[in-house]
Amino acid sequence: MQHPTIRAIAGAPETSRLDPSVTALLVIDFQEEYFSGRLPIPNGAAALENAKLLIEKADKAGMSVFHVQHITPSGSPIFAEGGETVAFHRDITPEKHHAVIRKSEVSVFQGTDIDVQLKAAGATTLIITGLMTHACVAGAARDAAPLGYQVIVSADASATRDLSNHQGVIIPHEQLHQSALVSLEDTFAEVHSTAEILSYFTA
Repeated sequence: MQHPTIRAIAGAPETSRLDPSVTALLVIDFQEEYFSGRLPIPNGAAALENAKLLIEKADKAGMSVFHVQHITPSGSPIFAEGGETVAFHRDITPEKHHAVIRKSEVSVFQGTDIDVQLKAAGATTLIITGLMTHACVAGAARDAAPLGYQVIVSADASATRDLSNHQGVIIPHEQLHQSALVSLEDTFAEVHSTAEILSYFTA
């Protein structure tokens, strides 16, 4: 590899097998704000479908599933409590046996007890899916790694939106998505496709 990641240089192991008893799935912010609200994500539906595949596998394997919901005060312009767009997308509503974590910060590890809940569930490995890659997905991965978790981000069960920078230049969603993924892969997390992750449960 011509430009290896810091993790690769350091000899960090790559996952080839996953043990459901010590693995948890984080499903971050699949909420209507990103589908019918003010922050539409072009690849949101595709990411949602892949996240559903991981949820299905997790449920069959008896793995812990944590849905994360971003909520801001009532009357806020986005994710407002009590509003229509704060709701989970109808196709990925949490099941009764899933945990639901409400957050108000970018990272789910800030201002919540998710670390306590994950440790109580025996989780040492986290599979992270969700919206948006550069924000809440990245925030969770960056905060989880120093806490000792092995972090795996699903590249195609996460997505982000087009974004204008300070110069008014539009950064296309796929470019922003890939940049966010490689920045995580460099120092914080493994990045794998949904198909790859699913295969690790049968390896």
